[in-house]
Amino acid sequence: MAELVNNVDLTIVDSTARKAEENNGHFDVEKHIEGEFHFEGSPMFTAELMSEKAKFTMGADEPGLLGGRGVHATPLNYLMFGVMSCFASTVVIQAGRRGVKLGKLKIKGHLYYDIGPMLTDSDEPLIKELKLEVESDKDIEEILKASRRCPALYSISHAIKTDVKQV
Repeated sequence: MAELVNNVDLTIVDSTARKAEENNGHFDVEKHIEGEFHFEGSPMFTAELMSEKAKFTMGADEPGLLGGRGVHATPLNYLMFGVMSCFASTVVIQAGRRGVKLGKLKIKGHLYYDIGPMLTDSDEPLIKELKLEVESDKDIEEILKASRRCPALYSISHAIKTDVKQV
């Protein structure tokens, strides 16, 4: 029977954790998305995303200051949304596994970046800082430390192998 805590089925989470423990702490997963840039109109880029139960199309535009249409969310909006939603899920999973039932969890994300290096020969960093502000009805400082294991947050806070090639 499902044990829902913080809108997370801990029975499934615990089963997944056991499988990872049986494999020396590993449980490999892959994500694959295919998208296309559109040379007219908006959105400028679309991709079909899939969950376990549905398919849906997402669209993105660049902001006007980068020559885009500015109608749809920007790629960095989606980056922040992905990091923030993954982080929130990680927080509630970690809280649930510790027996902490949350009644409120809000996250504000702040991304500080410089588009100058995109448009010039500057070697300065493009992304300067990402800040997440977490509001909760419980003291979750220790849980927040454990939640740094969030895959999306990890991918932007650590150098990860990246391969870009023309096929």
